[in-house]
Amino acid sequence: MDLYPINWLTFLQGMVIAVLLTIAAMNLLLAGRRGGRSLHGHVLVAVLALAVAGTGVVELLLANARSADQYGSLLKAAHVPIGILVLVIPWVVWFLFRAGRPWLAGLANLVWSAALVFNLSQPYSRVYSEITRVERLTTIGGSEYTWVAGPGQPARWVGYAGVFLTLLFVFDSAIMLWRRGERRRSMIVVMCLGASLGIGLFHSVGVDIGAIQSPYFISLAFLIVMAGIAYELIVDAARAPVLEQRVRVQEAEVAHLSRQSMFSEMSVGIAHELSQPISGILNNAQAALSFLDRDPPELGEVREALVEIAEQDRHASDVVGGFARVLKAGERQSERLDLNEVIGEVLELARVDLERRGVEVTTDAAEAIPDVRGDRVLLSMILFNLVRNAAEAMSANKTADRRLSIGTARRDRGVEVTVSDLGPGIPAEDRERIFDPFFTTRADGSGLGLAVSRTLVEMHGGKIWCSPGPEGRGTDMYVLLPTADGRPV
Repeated sequence: MDLYPINWLTFLQGMVIAVLLTIAAMNLLLAGRRGGRSLHGHVLVAVLALAVAGTGVVELLLANARSADQYGSLLKAAHVPIGILVLVIPWVVWFLFRAGRPWLAGLANLVWSAALVFNLSQPYSRVYSEITRVERLTTIGGSEYTWVAGPGQPARWVGYAGVFLTLLFVFDSAIMLWRRGERRRSMIVVMCLGASLGIGLFHSVGVDIGAIQSPYFISLAFLIVMAGIAYELIVDAARAPVLEQRVRVQEAEVAHLSRQSMFSEMSVGIAHELSQPISGILNNAQAALSFLDRDPPELGEVREALVEIAEQDRHASDVVGGFARVLKAGERQSERLDLNEVIGEVLELARVDLERRGVEVTTDAAEAIPDVRGDRVLLSMILFNLVRNAAEAMSANKTADRRLSIGTARRDRGVEVTVSDLGPGIPAEDRERIFDPFFTTRADGSGLGLAVSRTLVEMHGGKIWCSPGPEGRGTDMYVLLPTADGRPV
């Protein structure tokens, strides 16, 4: 009789091995074209397919073994691909479906690894302590195979426990997927992995203890799982280009809508930001006219008013230019800036208004803070808005309590600016909403200043927030900006 007789059993096993090798090759090819988690998934499935194919080869050899020693050696060697198969299954589920408990996967691997170590030390594998009976039996259809019997190893149940824990991990993963609403994937895990492991475990135990007389067909059982998982991966790979194109279209639409929204917000913001310098220009012009009407005219005061008009006009021009750069394809100037210098410029710009309101300003500028990178005009607008809001918040205070402080500090993730006032404060339930467009806590407020400020801060990669002042009095506004070397906030 030939060592490998041509019959339906050897033909079926050969076909299974060929299919599994094809699945492995396809997944290795896909792994070379895709990256990230998909790459790991394809590589693991390829390893799984190769392990099952290797198991099929050994099963083919076992079905045609001629002696106890040959059968025992082959059964011992069969635990190499079977071992890889059982060890890899939990991580295939984890990487492909992000389901399951890693500690349970680790425990299953540990128990199964102990069984594999024991297997290496035994002459007839971890299954038999001795093979006392070797027979050639015939299946339905006339195919012959080798069947053996003998006293079993007590420790073989450690291996069965490892497979059972792996099966438990698979069903636990399926339950997680079902609860997440991924029912199709849950069924794939149960019907493919769960069924294959369950059939393989039940049949192997039956053959090992002599309750079932048949050749091993673990590879045939796992052909189900390989077909199911390969189908899932190949479908995902086929859909990936379509999904990527859809994502690109959606991103373009979102960018367009975002620019429309920003344009609307910025347009209203321009009017808001221009109200202050225009009001200043009007007040100074009226003051200059009143100084000229005096007898004799107070030319010194007129000159000072004209200087203020020029300064306010420059600020208005900068505001318009800054917003125009942002609205033009999102452009803005970017340069290294010392925030202490920017704060000094802002306070000088706001000096007249602060003096008119009777606000006392103190600064606490940290020394040697790192530079930030951004648009000087836009950052000045943010700080000017915070200073003006702080001054307006204290309009009802006694003159002695109109104190504003502004300072800088170096933080682990950037440079922080703090603007503090002694106003009435902001209710806790409104501290997040004050940055929403058109929300304001003042009767005469527009609700746009902080909304625009947040937009500009986020454009610079920073954050803005507020908190109650010391002892719950007043408000502290914080702006955190990344340093010029690009450290994220």
